[in-house]
Amino acid sequence: MSSASSVPGRGAARVEQWFAAEDDGDSVAMFRRVFASIWVVYDVVDLTWGMTERSRIWFPHDREGGLVALQIVLVVSGVLVALGRSIWIFGMATAAARAVEAFYYFSLNDFFFASVVYLILAHSVGGPFQSGRRPRWVRDALLAQLGWIYVTTGILKLNPDWLDGGQLFVRSQYLWTSQSWPYPAFLEKALSSVAVDARLSQLGALGEISLGIVLFARRPYWLAAALVVGIHGFGALVTNVWFFSASMATAVLLLLPRSRARTAVRRT
Repeated sequence: MSSASSVPGRGAARVEQWFAAEDDGDSVAMFRRVFASIWVVYDVVDLTWGMTERSRIWFPHDREGGLVALQIVLVVSGVLVALGRSIWIFGMATAAARAVEAFYYFSLNDFFFASVVYLILAHSVGGPFQSGRRPRWVRDALLAQLGWIYVTTGILKLNPDWLDGGQLFVRSQYLWTSQSWPYPAFLEKALSSVAVDARLSQLGALGEISLGIVLFARRPYWLAAALVVGIHGFGALVTNVWFFSASMATAVLLLLPRSRARTAVRRT
């Protein structure tokens, strides 16, 4: 009985130790600055040209005042997070504003993703009641989020609608014919083949699942770097997905430890 009753106590002690552990590097701070800067650029562009507004309602209309105010909050708070000013306050403000944008104005997956990242980053210096810390759990949570995203999106792509290459074919042909996307001639020819698109789609799904597994395993770094650059370089250049690609690549390259020794939790 005493041995069995001590199991919850040991579990609680491990959880407490995990929350108390300090990160031994500045990777989270670097990621916070870069991630916030990426999204400030996005929000400035969005505020200036009204892309989210047009995505909501395509025909000409007056700008929605609430959305404009929300985007101004996102720009200001994002800049302050990037600069490291009152990170908990402005990180939470940015997370909340992004969540409102996603739930109320436009349900874009990127917005949900960014909201959760800001929610976690808001605690990267200890939260509202502690400051000057580098909690290890923040980095662990971000890596777990990334691993989950890659594994689940890769699994969701294991269906005929994706694997037959049709979605990539339609996307690339739309960019080529409607947007005059500057594909090199050899690439345009390749993407015009559904068979080639099918192989690329299959490799993409396999690559995402593989990257998720590497993130959960925390190694090897070189493989994660190769996969994330390949996946999101292709996503940006071929399918015109830029800000999300930059966010994910930055997260993997900065947050994943380069050696197992650096991931060890300090024991007391």
